[in-house]
Amino acid sequence: MSRFHRPARGQRGTALVEFALVLPMLLVLTFCVVDISRAFWAKNTATPAAREGVRYMVVHTLADSADVRSRVSEVLAPANLTLKTLVINGPLPGPRYEVQVGVQFNWMFPGLFTWLGASFANPMTLQATCVMRKEG
Repeated sequence: MSRFHRPARGQRGTALVEFALVLPMLLVLTFCVVDISRAFWAKNTATPAAREGVRYMVVHTLADSADVRSRVSEVLAPANLTLKTLVINGPLPGPRYEVQVGVQFNWMFPGLFTWLGASFANPMTLQATCVMRKEG
């Protein structure tokens, strides 16, 4: 008598069939996670760009929109993100200043999300906002 259990003759390919049925869904989920992770990374890169833009406005008394745009672009350049929109508000009551940065994000697999019931525009603009108060 053998120590190893041999599967019944009709069950030999069952694991292969099950794997073939599950693999496409696992691949879809993996690619969706990769794409969403890239979107979070782009959003988290736009936030320091907005912070640096508003900081430039607060620190430099004669800062104009071209200087702020230049500083925001400097922060976004290493990440290879495209500046889509830049909104500068200020001085607001407080006195506070606000900078909104919009970066262009391209989905690698936009069609996969429709299989899961969601749809995203491609390219998409991701927004980040920062507000700072001007001291003294």
